[in-house]
Amino acid sequence: MRNIIFDIFGNMVTVCLRLDVAEAVMSQVIRITEKLYNRLKSHAEGFDTPASVIEKIVNAYEANGFKPTTTMQEIVASTKLEIEFDGMTEVVFKKALIKNKSAYITLFFTDGTSKSKFWKASKFSEDSNLGANLRSGFLRGWRSKGIYKAVLSFNDPESA
Repeated sequence: MRNIIFDIFGNMVTVCLRLDVAEAVMSQVIRITEKLYNRLKSHAEGFDTPASVIEKIVNAYEANGFKPTTTMQEIVASTKLEIEFDGMTEVVFKKALIKNKSAYITLFFTDGTSKSKFWKASKFSEDSNLGANLRSGFLRGWRSKGIYKAVLSFNDPESA
């Protein structure tokens, strides 16, 4: 039995797919914007459900050489990089970095390890771009290195 429920709240569309197989029940909720929902709808033919349209897209994606991620490490590695600024906003951290001229960065890897490094930022100025500096330095190639999170701090994490 398949039940597909659509809820429209402002600009968000919630697609609920309920699939009962024998005694197992699997329900997943995917929240997408109305704009993306309309894009999906444009790919539907006849009685296609949102799930069948998504399945067609995934099939085409995989048929063109893209492999599905299967492990938690691969899933984390393929997501957006998380950067924390010692409990501050990026703007406040940048001002403090200009004043302190150094910081520590702890990198977290998908294999469960972490590594802390000292960042000497003596040339960092108001005109410097914090994100670009990180991505061209410590975080360069973060996906291929298995980095999923970076925590910046002014205190040495090794002494904590």
